[in-house]
Amino acid sequence: MDRRIAHTIMTLLVVAALSSGCSLSSSQSVGRRTAGDAIHDASITMRIKTTYLFSRHLNPFRINVDTRDGVVTLHGTVPSDVHRDLAGEIAKNADGVKDVDNQLRIAPEGGDGPDEAEKSFGQAVHDASTSASIKLSLAFERGVKASHITVHTDRGTVTLAGEVDSQAERQLAARIAHDTEGVKHVVNQLQVRG
Repeated sequence: MDRRIAHTIMTLLVVAALSSGCSLSSSQSVGRRTAGDAIHDASITMRIKTTYLFSRHLNPFRINVDTRDGVVTLHGTVPSDVHRDLAGEIAKNADGVKDVDNQLRIAPEGGDGPDEAEKSFGQAVHDASTSASIKLSLAFERGVKASHITVHTDRGTVTLAGEVDSQAERQLAARIAHDTEGVKHVVNQLQVRG
């Protein structure tokens, strides 16, 4: 078995195992999130993205999935309303999802460009695994609020987006991403709250 595929499978198993043990405490204060919350949200995102990868009807490279407190937001483009509804239903049926905000747009004709179509399944799995690894590392890092950071990987290029409290947190998140196996380049779009 290819080493990257074995690594990917192991990462997905770790995410699934961690997520099965994560639950929200009823005594938890409303605005406060723990590493367990971030891991739970990351595992929901990974389950949905993995399902999209195996769907013959969806281009998973055009759909961005973000999860916060069990609420899934879908961004990106799909070729039709049918594809938009399918992506939304898949997300709604994922374990742990409380609600889905389906913001997918219908792409103009020819919206699925050749770049995305040419991306291999193996590369897609590797990118998803890289994103999951980074999200897990961020969730366990004390100096970073992982719940405020989105991670997207495309062919080894990682894009970090969201808001952080300080320049130090921004730099730490970028370093964690850069130090993750399989990362070729990091695009740091994190904004410091001001």
